[in-house]
Amino acid sequence: MTGSISTTTPLVSFGLPVRNGASTIVQAIDSVLAQTVDDWELVISDNRSSDGTSEICAAFAARDGRIRHIPTERDLSIHENFRAAFHHTRGTYFRWYGDDDWLEPQYTERAVEALAGSVNAVLCTTVQQYYRGGLPLPVKDPIPALGAVDSNDPATRVRALLNLLYRGGLGIDPVYSLARRDATAQTGLQDSIRDGDFVYSCEMALLGPFVHVPELLAHRRFEPVSGIGNSRNFLQREQSIVHVARAARNLSRRSRFRLCVALVAFAAKEHGHGVRRRIRALGRG
Repeated sequence: MTGSISTTTPLVSFGLPVRNGASTIVQAIDSVLAQTVDDWELVISDNRSSDGTSEICAAFAARDGRIRHIPTERDLSIHENFRAAFHHTRGTYFRWYGDDDWLEPQYTERAVEALAGSVNAVLCTTVQQYYRGGLPLPVKDPIPALGAVDSNDPATRVRALLNLLYRGGLGIDPVYSLARRDATAQTGLQDSIRDGDFVYSCEMALLGPFVHVPELLAHRRFEPVSGIGNSRNFLQREQSIVHVARAARNLSRRSRFRLCVALVAFAAKEHGHGVRRRIRALGRG
């Protein structure tokens, strides 16, 4: 491990899981260094990189004590590396951070202000600019039209989140958002299922309201693997529904039933959308 551990708890922790991200990780690290808030740590969980990533991260860690480069002891799955990045952090607030992402300098300041001003909120979303193939996608901020993720009722929040994820496309991504670390620790940290991002998002909505900053403060290069909002195999969604239902076990029976109905309806709509899309593709062929 490179980078010494401070004896004080940082305000914000960025957990960066990476494997072979040499082509983009310098920009990612530089954008954390440029934050207007200085009280942060960047923990890089380096999963057996072989493209120069390790050398780049070690050099940054040697120059700035807030950066820690932690090579993994064995080859990890994606979700294992996400969890490793989290477990090595110590901040009051936490954010997973991609090796090919970057932030506006005011990101941390604005997100911390929003969470500090809403004591019940567990997570802060912002507007994000996504890129595919190097080209920017249309910017969306769906929260004003599709809110209620700030409701005091857990089941209402999750149902609103499902609506937001289905209709809002790439407007927000709870996984890549600043959260209270103690709330994140109560989730399965994306578990080890393909829909782990979806499960985590719903678990956080069950734990507390979201707060939103309607400013473009984050950038993500988007190459969907199992990203939120894409059509899925229905059985895959069934597995994630079971995980969310288990997380909602403390709700009243009526609220849990309504939530499960919403989850099944969401999965069915996604599945139907995927089938229609495939039929259209076949028709064009």
